[in-house]
Amino acid sequence: MIASRAKRRLTLSILGALAGAWMGLFHVPGASAQESPEAEISTAVDTLLEEFTERRSELADDRPALYEMVDRITRPYFDFDRISKLVLAQSWKTATPEQRMAFGEEFRKLLIRTYATALFQYTGEEKMDFKATEIKERGGLKSATVESEVTLSDGPPIPVNYYMILGEDTQWKIYNMTIAGVNLVTNYRKTYGASIRSLGLDGLIDSMREANNSDQPS
Repeated sequence: MIASRAKRRLTLSILGALAGAWMGLFHVPGASAQESPEAEISTAVDTLLEEFTERRSELADDRPALYEMVDRITRPYFDFDRISKLVLAQSWKTATPEQRMAFGEEFRKLLIRTYATALFQYTGEEKMDFKATEIKERGGLKSATVESEVTLSDGPPIPVNYYMILGEDTQWKIYNMTIAGVNLVTNYRKTYGASIRSLGLDGLIDSMREANNSDQPS
């Protein structure tokens, strides 16, 4: 398990990043989604918060609809297959295709439920600023690190970094994030690594499925 303080910080910071786009704080003049990693983030967040704001009252009483909305809007902007592979690390190599698929599905659901729940903490007072974007190319594969700072209403700026990769469809996709020094992939890798050692991969998947079905993120 991620420590409650780190998990709370993760949730609030993701919310702050979402709110930043809604406030128009990371508009990238003249950039298209295919040209700029920042623009990809902006497009995803802007679309999500616009629909969430319009449907907030309805979604508060309909969690399946909330999860469907967040999944539908964010899925194109995340490389969930790559995230799953990085999180499972060595266990990915020995996992069967069926186990990989099952883990990926339950992990995606877990992230969607975590992010969706955080949306209800949105106040409109959060702010976000991009600091720098570094794009690298290696072996014909382009990756980007997008650095930003999120300012919540009750504290100092929080560093939020997005790690992205340019897919074959020429769209930038997120495959990892660090929030106030908390690395999403590393934290889940440690958590799930311990579970795999005690329960096995199938046992981990079963526990994730149970948590998702009860709407209690692991």
